Amino acid sequence: MRILHTSDWHLGRRFEREPLDADQRAVLSWLAGLVGELGIDLVLVAGDVYDRSLPAEEAVALLDEGLDQLREAGAAVAMIPGNHDSARRLGFGARRQALGGVHVFADDLRPPEPRLFEAGGEAVAVVAVPYLDPLVSPAPAPAPDGSARARTHANVLADFVRVGRERLAAYRGVPAVAVAHAFVAGGEESGSEKLLAVGGADLVGAGIFEGFDYVALGHLHRPQLVGGDERIAYSGSPLAYSFGETHPKSVRVVEFADGKVAGVTTWPIPVGRPVATIEGTFDSLLSDPAYDHLVEHWVAARLTDTTTQVQALERLRVRFPHAVSVRYARPAPGALASGRACGAPGELGVPGSPDAVADAVLAFLEEVGGRPPESWARALVAEALADADRDPPSAGSAA
Repeated sequence: MRILHTSDWHLGRRFEREPLDADQRAVLSWLAGLVGELGIDLVLVAGDVYDRSLPAEEAVALLDEGLDQLREAGAAVAMIPGNHDSARRLGFGARRQALGGVHVFADDLRPPEPRLFEAGGEAVAVVAVPYLDPLVSPAPAPAPDGSARARTHANVLADFVRVGRERLAAYRGVPAVAVAHAFVAGGEESGSEKLLAVGGADLVGAGIFEGFDYVALGHLHRPQLVGGDERIAYSGSPLAYSFGETHPKSVRVVEFADGKVAGVTTWPIPVGRPVATIEGTFDSLLSDPAYDHLVEHWVAARLTDTTTQVQALERLRVRFPHAVSVRYARPAPGALASGRACGAPGELGVPGSPDAVADAVLAFLEEVGGRPPESWARALVAEALADADRDPPSAGSAA
């Protein structure tokens, strides 16, 4: 029996402000092709299926298309919501979907019931735990001495995993697989993961997963083992979602034979655009052949010029069509320190100018709303900035 472990699809996400629909569609198609090629029996998606709790229509349609492809390729699918997902929305119709081979484990109010998956004369019992918001999930059970335990993600997850492990008694002799979305101590972040909690309360000890033959984790975007243990691993995100994700992307295939894990292989993902941060003078970035291999990357430029470059991002895109960010490595008087695509403040030449502020506000509204602001919102922003830019009344004038 073969299981494919993937996670953190973040469907609907943008890179900076550039759409990723085509890249995400290509990843899902490649996954379906790998399922067919390797004869995968079960695909585990360890959370953050969507990028937002209220996904855009296009993201929902993309997931629908991707799940159809995986099922047509011959694999059942088991997925959990992550901290970016809404458990209620992702879990809608879960019982009906299970009849069609797509199993969504989204109940964050009751400890998990193991589910048996069988193929090729082998079987595995899956304990799938959705991301647990400690303010929504049941309070942690008391400590052995009867004292109350803190409402943290670590404590509520430990309780759910413990109950799920106890319920595995009904499947003695069957290998057990846990699926969870968490920040397990020892894991390495990439900088683009959303915090689960503040002050380290989100950290989970790997010891809570004792007794499982394999633990499929989601949340961290870097593929990695936890503490060097082949049994506990992150598959990582299938695409780079920030300039901190320079590592190769991959999925993991776990094979079970004779009632145990027979082997684990990593399969590099050949689709998707890599990232690169380049630094130098503007002229050198436009002409140095050392950067030729980066022309198809997402590019962030760090300029060392002491003077502001006019329309830097547009001009940079002549060579690097997927450049999305321009900043100055050593800000000087009159040089702007940051920039973004589509009218970036970094190219306006005046720090804090109304145009720069408007761009930042509109980018924030798009980030929150999931779509470009409508004309009425743009008009309100322009009006507010115009009011703020007026000279304040003099000390002797009427209020």
